[in-house]
Amino acid sequence: MPYVLLSALIVVLDQWYKGFVARQLVRVGTSAAFLPGILQLTLVHNTGASWGILSGKTTFLLIVTALVCLVILCAILLDKPAAGLGKLSFAFILGGAVGNALDRYLLGYVIDMFDTEFMNFPVFNVADCFITVGAVLLCIWVLRDERKSRLDRREASRRRWEQSREAAKADAALAEQTRREFDKNDDLSDR
Repeated sequence: MPYVLLSALIVVLDQWYKGFVARQLVRVGTSAAFLPGILQLTLVHNTGASWGILSGKTTFLLIVTALVCLVILCAILLDKPAAGLGKLSFAFILGGAVGNALDRYLLGYVIDMFDTEFMNFPVFNVADCFITVGAVLLCIWVLRDERKSRLDRREASRRRWEQSREAAKADAALAEQTRREFDKNDDLSDR
């Protein structure tokens, strides 16, 4: 449940900041200094997804986002993934996706505002930051989990090999004992 609350907090932060910037800059395309030489605030209305792809496909983007959010929410509530890093990544992605979906649903576009000055990069928002960080954390979690699974499988294989070796030793000892008893009984019958 704390991860769902974290997602809700991300949505609140995203919506508050979008509203703040929209009130300060008022007109689309208006810019203001933020971190000189690094970022400026530029009000943009994005009718598409990242980098403006699927521009004007608001209904389609809302449906896809709703499905993704539903899957992530179910995974969090069902405790899948059980690891904290996986849940944190899901919470970040969920919060960011819901923040952008709210804009699409209520406004018909997503408010973007962070404009990089040191390189040519699409304007983005708080929700996009959380989605990106969540995706990176998800990749780290998947790679770490895969490595752990591989090590667990290797350890299980080593244990099975040890058990089969011990079983083979026990079988060999039993066979030797049986052979000795047979030889002993065979010697007694020869007399």
